Amino acid sequence: MTPKPRAPPGICRAEVGIFMTETREAGVRNLQRAQALELFHLVDLEACWENLRRTPAPDPTVAATTADLLSRQRAYEVFRAKLVAYNKQYRPEHVPELLLNTPARLGKWCRRMRNLCLLVAQDPQCYCPAALVEKADRCADRVCLRVNKDPVGRSTPPGAIGDAIRDLDTVGRWCDALADIAPPGPPQLP
Repeated sequence: MTPKPRAPPGICRAEVGIFMTETREAGVRNLQRAQALELFHLVDLEACWENLRRTPAPDPTVAATTADLLSRQRAYEVFRAKLVAYNKQYRPEHVPELLLNTPARLGKWCRRMRNLCLLVAQDPQCYCPAALVEKADRCADRVCLRVNKDPVGRSTPPGAIGDAIRDLDTVGRWCDALADIAPPGPPQLP
């Protein structure tokens, strides 16, 4: 279990989430190339595992096969090993984003991922992060159901990192447009 983040002196506990989000956004732009490339590989592995975990079976009447379960387990183990190695070597540590359930949160995450992809796009070890784009699309589908709006327009699956950057930017802009019209939270009692 990971410990809860502590607020820096002068910041109340309620502001920690806001502080961490701002730190993460600024942090992606300030990463050195080697760290950015490691983070890029890590978030794509994370997205791959999450996509496998959340993908429904093609036939709901048939239980998952052993091979399906083993592939999910392998994907998690690869992601977890990379996460531990990354967090031992670099600061700030990577904390998986768990709540991409509102247009504002998903939009910020898409911009962070787009900026990360822009940092590493010219590196020869870089590849098209199709799992990352699939995660963004999957989260956008859940958000559009939640706020009862039309889904984001999609192109074919990305074939190059430039396509992935464009797709992440499209989802981010779609989220920004929704954030202005998303339903407010529960009404406050007087």
